[in-house]
Amino acid sequence: MNAIETPITIIIADLSQSDSIDDCLNNLNSWFPKKILVSNNLHTKNRLKNDLAPSFIFHKSKSIFQMWKQGLATSKTQWNLLITSNEIITGHLKNSIENQMKTKPTTEKLFRIKKKVVFLKKVLKYPLEWPAEFPSCLIFTHQKENFILTSKPLQQTSFLTGELIQFNSPSIEDAIKEICRLAEIEADKIFSLTTPSKLTTLTIKTILKFPYHFFHSLILKKGFREGFEGITFSVMRSMISPLALFRYFEKYFRNGKRIAAKLSSLKSILIIKVRGAGDLIITTPFIRNIKNLLPHAKIHVLVTEECSSLLDNNPYIESVTTIGHDCNKNAFKELLPKLKRLKIGLAINLDSASRTTRLLKKIPAKFKINRSYFFRDKNTDALIGFTNTSSSIIEREFDILRAVGLEPKDKHTEVFLSDKEINKAKNFFLENGFSHNKKIIIVSPTGSIEMRDWGVKKFSLLCQNLTADSDIQVIINVTQKEIPKIKAITTLSPKAHIFSGSLRELLGIINESDLLIGNDSGPAHFSVALNIPTIILNGSSVSSFYRDPDLIQNLHYVFNKDVPCRDLLHTQCFSNLNPVTRMPHCDEMICLDFSVEEVTNKARSILSIKKTQDKH
Repeated sequence: MNAIETPITIIIADLSQSDSIDDCLNNLNSWFPKKILVSNNLHTKNRLKNDLAPSFIFHKSKSIFQMWKQGLATSKTQWNLLITSNEIITGHLKNSIENQMKTKPTTEKLFRIKKKVVFLKKVLKYPLEWPAEFPSCLIFTHQKENFILTSKPLQQTSFLTGELIQFNSPSIEDAIKEICRLAEIEADKIFSLTTPSKLTTLTIKTILKFPYHFFHSLILKKGFREGFEGITFSVMRSMISPLALFRYFEKYFRNGKRIAAKLSSLKSILIIKVRGAGDLIITTPFIRNIKNLLPHAKIHVLVTEECSSLLDNNPYIESVTTIGHDCNKNAFKELLPKLKRLKIGLAINLDSASRTTRLLKKIPAKFKINRSYFFRDKNTDALIGFTNTSSSIIEREFDILRAVGLEPKDKHTEVFLSDKEINKAKNFFLENGFSHNKKIIIVSPTGSIEMRDWGVKKFSLLCQNLTADSDIQVIINVTQKEIPKIKAITTLSPKAHIFSGSLRELLGIINESDLLIGNDSGPAHFSVALNIPTIILNGSSVSSFYRDPDLIQNLHYVFNKDVPCRDLLHTQCFSNLNPVTRMPHCDEMICLDFSVEEVTNKARSILSIKKTQDKH
């Protein structure tokens, strides 16, 4: 047969990973010289080597319609035939196209094409076909330079004579891939709606669609008369809408894209962190980044009463609301009216406990994100999964920002001291006889979790070693309640000064010191945030989880032993509870088996380094 002389371009959408494209092109080569292949598979391009190969366009999409749209934008002819790479043109259809092109339409027109479908390698008698975004067709564009293909149908005519042979899903595996592709497209369409339906409404519609599509394919389209192939098709066709709903929920709800699309409208954001002092310090990079990335939004924070002062003077925070550490029901009731007045657009729970998950459920916010690993509720609009056990808490909290399309820039922790607080700390040293010419070391020997304590005995010997050095002054940081616990330290190190002031006073003292040595507890996080050299005696915790490796370097050092009983979830450590305190208890404490000499030498080494730095 001779090639069609009237200009026409065949635009082929290629989603196939098989060799079907070869059959399609071989069928076209003797008939239609102008071809554009739009594919999401770059490997296909390498196979197009001969002189009759079509123009190739790579388009990373799962949508046939978008591929055709891309091809039409490139085409220079008024007549265009839109097909897919698994379709073959019959001779009868070719003649019909030739005859149709002899006419001269005065407007854009779409000429429909019948299909003979091959499903699971069987030629079907009845028209069982996957739902089409846009039909394979012949299109005439009257004004090619101004034409843009839209999903709205052009002026349609009757079907052309002849047909396409569509090789549709040669195996069940291929059929599953196809319904997943169609479900993805349907999920994207749901999200793109200006006023998308509520999830409850979508669920009800999906439940109704499932039996309708099954009945429509099996009975109305006579799929039952095709036997196994027809029944299989009907079942799979009915699964597209449920899969689309699941994918929409996963992709746009759970993965944060629904929130990402509304970020510009968020005027007020609440961050929940009802945990200890160290945990709150770890959250300061998140607070800073979310404010810098969303400067139009007011940032409100919910924390425990005893830790709230850590956020004093923080320029990124609009307000701080406090609650007791136990978060009981009565506290919830008192708190909710306050939170309601804030008109929260997005509430983010950075805690990992059931108590704050319950609180999040009651907070009147348009969107909610719950970072809790184990206590997820149906009201969470985005799910930040437990996926990488090696990343730090800071990185995990940053994953929330990334999930809603925001990219954090830096992760240093921070606290903000006023000039008054800094001067007060300086006066403290003057009033207590500290010398300017000697180094000041703060020793923090206690903590909230007994299992993380290096031990008073070892701290006593450490302080004895340090105070024996004439160039070192030691401050022991404890609360008033903890003073009796450190009697052994004061006995062996009478020169050591006891400090038991407020949290803000402690921050000022640390800021004016040269080194802090402590357990895995709040003060060790404070000194890192203030950029003061720190030695951390890490026990049962996974060190890289609570202290980001990017932050713990240069000035800071972590004593950490690799022990077989340590894991991220403390499964072994928390299996043994003290019957009185109900806190985790361990008799062996091999994770804290660091010698006093090791710690002493490291402290002197750091101070020596700092002396050198001070000279320069």
